[in-house]
Amino acid sequence: MVALFVGDEEQLRGNRDVIVEEKTMGLKRITELNPSFMAMQYPIVFPYGEDGFGVDILRNVSQNPKKASNKREFVSMREYYAYRVQNRLNEVQTSVSAGNVFQQYIVDAFVAIKENNLNWVRANQEKIKADLYKGLRDTVVREDTTLVSAGRRFVLPLTFTGGPRYMVQNYQDAMAICRFMGPPDIFITFSCNPKWSEVENGLSFIPGQKVEDRPDIVARVFKIKLDHMINDLTSGQHFGRVVANT
Repeated sequence: MVALFVGDEEQLRGNRDVIVEEKTMGLKRITELNPSFMAMQYPIVFPYGEDGFGVDILRNVSQNPKKASNKREFVSMREYYAYRVQNRLNEVQTSVSAGNVFQQYIVDAFVAIKENNLNWVRANQEKIKADLYKGLRDTVVREDTTLVSAGRRFVLPLTFTGGPRYMVQNYQDAMAICRFMGPPDIFITFSCNPKWSEVENGLSFIPGQKVEDRPDIVARVFKIKLDHMINDLTSGQHFGRVVANT
């Protein structure tokens, strides 16, 4: 297997290699930030070639200057796709009625969001003070005295969900609670039931849909019920006063 890198390493990005041919400009490489990115991949979902996410979509900012001061000016990619994956009575339900294609669309949107987040992290290593973690310091922590793996590294911050530092931080928080408060009294696992009435009601908006056709509804109902259960246990005190949880 051979990998060919064209250009300077500093300019490389993890974007997918999507190339389109224009009538006047010839071949052109586009990224997931191009408004036509999803429309060209999913013509069934976007039969009229509607524009998708773009970096210049303005948010509905509050008119109150105090509230608007901390608001972002443009819609994020995550906000855009969260908005699009909804049942809307005043719109044609093309995307959510596409079955397996809709599932692929959701996965592709998730990958695009993660890819965009990783590109931001890669381009803002100085802002997250990555120089405190990468390179030789990480090598020493791993006790790798051979220095074979030392080299250029891009550090994921603690806020990046699923990253190594995110996982270590959560583990350390849990161990700190156990060390200070003692071992846990209760360990709960929470699973999803596709027969929940809320899920079935959500599927009833479009006749003939099955649970596997709408993973967005299942995930949304699961998150709502999970939050309710955590609130019942912590605030409702069904098992007594909660002194710590993670």
